Amino acid sequence: MDETNLQIAPVGTDDLRAPHTLSGVRRREFLAGRTLLCLAVAELTGVPAEEVQIGTRSGKRPFCLSAREVDVSISHSAGRIAVMAAHGCEVGIDIQIPVPVSTRLLLRYDVAGAEPTDLGDGDQEARAATELHYEFADAWTVREACAKSLGLRVGADLWRIRVPPRARRGDWGGTHWYRMPPFQGCPVALALRPRSRNAGPRSQ
Repeated sequence: MDETNLQIAPVGTDDLRAPHTLSGVRRREFLAGRTLLCLAVAELTGVPAEEVQIGTRSGKRPFCLSAREVDVSISHSAGRIAVMAAHGCEVGIDIQIPVPVSTRLLLRYDVAGAEPTDLGDGDQEARAATELHYEFADAWTVREACAKSLGLRVGADLWRIRVPPRARRGDWGGTHWYRMPPFQGCPVALALRPRSRNAGPRSQ
């Protein structure tokens, strides 16, 4: 969700403690994300959104204080926000705006076509680079969503998570991952690691 399209709802004092150290856009983005997460939990549990309480564990991972059986995840990227809530699952969600990355990083993460080539056309080369950066971001969202659902430190050897280029879903380390439709040009992915038969997500 684009935080500029979200009207900020009142939040509890626990939710307001963390953003005291933030300012401007970052504070607004934090509060917008918490509000959207409360709405997702409310839809899942049937509890009014204003009664949902969200806290933060070490490592900045959010959790639901008012419904401990519900796991939640949130992601921000350049004003875009994605959230997820689920019963009986460890969950992760990620949204990522594509940005330029080095050829070395593209090669490390096995992005097809990352090898340097001379296409002889500046515009064509620029388009090819844009596509590579999108593919990297697309696969990165899957990797980061998996890391979140497994409780791994984001950035720690994520290249080990294999993400086939055209696969819409897959499994890694006991986690099921899914590529979602892009939002405003940004790839989105979610991952869940079921803990019970009644596992099920709500994402926005």
